[in-house]
Amino acid sequence: MQPLKLSLLLLTGAIGSLQAQDNCLQQIKFPVVGRWAEYQALYNHKEPYSMRYAVVGSEKRGGQDLQWVELQMKGGTADRNIIYQMLVPGSLMDMSNVQEIVFKAGDKPAMKMNGMMMQMIRGQLEKQNLYGEVCKDVSLVGKERVTVPAGAFQTQHYRSVKYKADSWLSPAVPFSLVKSTGENYQMELTAQGNGAKSSITEQPQEMPGMGGPSR
Repeated sequence: MQPLKLSLLLLTGAIGSLQAQDNCLQQIKFPVVGRWAEYQALYNHKEPYSMRYAVVGSEKRGGQDLQWVELQMKGGTADRNIIYQMLVPGSLMDMSNVQEIVFKAGDKPAMKMNGMMMQMIRGQLEKQNLYGEVCKDVSLVGKERVTVPAGAFQTQHYRSVKYKADSWLSPAVPFSLVKSTGENYQMELTAQGNGAKSSITEQPQEMPGMGGPSR
C-alpha cells in the first residue's frame, strides 16, 4: 500500500489540545457493513488516484466482533491498482490489533499475509494510519460548511499546527472524513453509498516464505 504519511505549550493550551483531540476521535465513527466512501487523493504532488474505504463483511473470532475493511486504490495504470482487506476490531485507530490482511496488486493473485510479513505490515499500518493521524495534536477551529465533489456537508474543522494539517469531519459520511489537507497530501470525498461487497472474488493464497506455513 502507498500509505498516507503525514514548542512548548502553556498548561491551559495543552489541556485544550487534549480535549480537542478526544473530541476529534469521537467524531470518527465506524460504519455498518456495506457503507463506503471514495476519495480523490494526491500524495507528494504526484499523479492523483482514488481511494475507496468500505466495510465489506464481519465475523466473530475468539468472542470478539470483527469487521473486514477494504481499501481499494486506483491509479493511472493497472499496476497502480491495489486492494487491501483488513480484519479489524471495529476501530480504525486500533490498527495494531489487525487480525488478518489480504492484498491484491493489479492482476496478480490475492495473497494472505502471515508470519513476519503480517507483523511488519501491522506495524506500518499503525504508524501510517490516516485515521490515527487526523486527530493527532489538533485544535478545534469550529463548525464549517464544506463543499467537496460529493456535495456540501456541515463539518467540524480540526487543525494541527505541529503537522501543518487540516481535517473536516462529519457523522453524515461513512468513516467521517470529508476532507483533509497537509504539507504533502490532500484528499476529499467524491462519493459515498451503501451495498459495498468484497472486490476480491478469488480465494486468497497463503504467502510463502515469510515465517508462516504455506498451504
